[in-house]
Amino acid sequence: MSRKLYTTEEAFKIITQSDESSGELSPPHNSAESTFNSGSEYEPPESSTSESEEEVVRPKRPRSEPQAATSSAGHPSGQAANANGARPQEERPSTSSGIPHRGRRAQTHLPDGLANPLWLPSSTGSATIPPFTAQPGVQANTEGFSEIDFFNLFFPNEFLQTIIDQTNLFASQYIQNNPNSYYARPFEWRPLTMEEMRLFLGLTLNMGLSKKNELHSYWSKKPILHMPIFSATMSRSRYDKIIRFLHFCDNSQCPPRNHTDFDRLYKIRPLIDFFNEKFAELYIPEQNISVDESLVHFTGRLGIKQYIPSKRARYGLKLNKLCESSSGYVNAFRVYEGKDSQIQPPECPSYMGISGKIVWELAFPLFQKGYHIYVDNYYTSLPLFRHLFLNKTLACGTSRKNRKGFPQSLVTTCLQKGESVSLRNEEVLALKWRDKKDVYMMSTIHNDTSVEIHRRRRTIRKPCCINEYNKFMGGVDLNDQMLQPYLSMRKSIFWYKKVAIYFFHMALYNSFVTYHKSTKRPIPFIRFIENVVTALIYQQGSAPQRIRSDSVSRLHERHYPDHIPPSATGRRRQKRCRVCSKRGIRKDTSCYCPDCPSQPGLCMAPCFKQYHSFENY
Repeated sequence: MSRKLYTTEEAFKIITQSDESSGELSPPHNSAESTFNSGSEYEPPESSTSESEEEVVRPKRPRSEPQAATSSAGHPSGQAANANGARPQEERPSTSSGIPHRGRRAQTHLPDGLANPLWLPSSTGSATIPPFTAQPGVQANTEGFSEIDFFNLFFPNEFLQTIIDQTNLFASQYIQNNPNSYYARPFEWRPLTMEEMRLFLGLTLNMGLSKKNELHSYWSKKPILHMPIFSATMSRSRYDKIIRFLHFCDNSQCPPRNHTDFDRLYKIRPLIDFFNEKFAELYIPEQNISVDESLVHFTGRLGIKQYIPSKRARYGLKLNKLCESSSGYVNAFRVYEGKDSQIQPPECPSYMGISGKIVWELAFPLFQKGYHIYVDNYYTSLPLFRHLFLNKTLACGTSRKNRKGFPQSLVTTCLQKGESVSLRNEEVLALKWRDKKDVYMMSTIHNDTSVEIHRRRRTIRKPCCINEYNKFMGGVDLNDQMLQPYLSMRKSIFWYKKVAIYFFHMALYNSFVTYHKSTKRPIPFIRFIENVVTALIYQQGSAPQRIRSDSVSRLHERHYPDHIPPSATGRRRQKRCRVCSKRGIRKDTSCYCPDCPSQPGLCMAPCFKQYHSFENY
């Protein structure tokens, strides 16, 4: 079946025909109803095509005044047009609960001085450095402190008691809601105590010193895997129960997801608040600090999980840290909550971007003290650097060449290797330097000066801002490097437990930094961890020289039977045979093995030989 084609004039006549009685367009030749308005006064432009052309040119919908006469029936939504002929603005979409999307942020505009900055030659001004007025160092009396005392500064008994109470509360809630579960059986769960909590921390931190592929391998009886310290400190089943119910808040008080106060980090919010307060209270960093991001490895299903290809973990929860450049001490940190999270730091301008607000939130307690902050190109922006300078806090960082406010005249300038060019806008210096590739910098700390860098075979000149950026930007990386070999997090479906243990390691390293700053001849970090773990496990005294267990000593040492010595009154004593009991036979014997750590009762024959010859007796 052939299809009839119309010329431009014929098509115009057809689409402008209207049915005066109904106010709707009359369908030409039984075609589909047109959606154009009946009161349109469209005047087509002069066409250069002839009447013999067979293609139809579809006219554009007019945007003129006649649309004001269109009734609401002409709109699919049924809403009437306003006085200017435009449709009324629809309400912003909301979630099923009636709460607006958190990701819809109000559009704010930069002041003209920041949106269109005037960049002048760098010789027109110079950097103004405010004095550094903070008193860096440990803010606690640490005279006569041992390693465990520095650890206790960050893990006081009040904090551990809160974790104990919440863990016991969660266990009781779970058992009440699941009366038929394994944990609800009599004597399966008993309340956690302060002594057990410290033992649990000691064993968990010890797992970072000697890593194994499986958690249960630490309690393995195989000679090649056996670690007697774990079985001698706590049974495997008890450790599993503690890690199963480890909790930091009351689930019954958590707001629902559709509530305005819902917090994605509710399960670890008490830890975030406590450690941020403690880190800032116990130590004041030196003048040079850095802000960067870390990643806690997690591959499970989680809405706030991030993918950062530059990190070794790649997938996980992102942390923004503010660290001291020289030691890696974490002064403040925040956990990424999602792209729709609202960041509202105090006294922060509304037009500041998300990356700038992150730096502002972390560094706000350090304002007005003359600190120097080093950031990477994700955080660097002209508004951030300008307002940090107004708060007597200077900043330096690499910049993206398409960052709003960065002078494009520097981007288009071609340079040879080793050359640099710079411009200045009041206190902000913008610089481009050519190395193996172009490097873009912004700084309120430095001037357009260079230093000589001696390499193996030659000497090069490098801008001071780049040289000091390389020197002081590595605070967060240093913290990650120190923690990585000793992390004890394991694969888990409970993300908050994994992050909580990472917080424990951060606090452990911060306690080491305070120890290092307070001691004239400090020991390495690994020795510090060993001493802390020893003090946590052996709370009442020093560790024994040798720890023995039946699982290894009964198979690899010499043993001789003997009779059980009589009691103080001279009565003959007996013990239940361990081999017979394992087979379900009740039998008492007067013989035992005095060389085994537990000194078990054993029948002279054949139980004694079987117990010391076979792994599964």
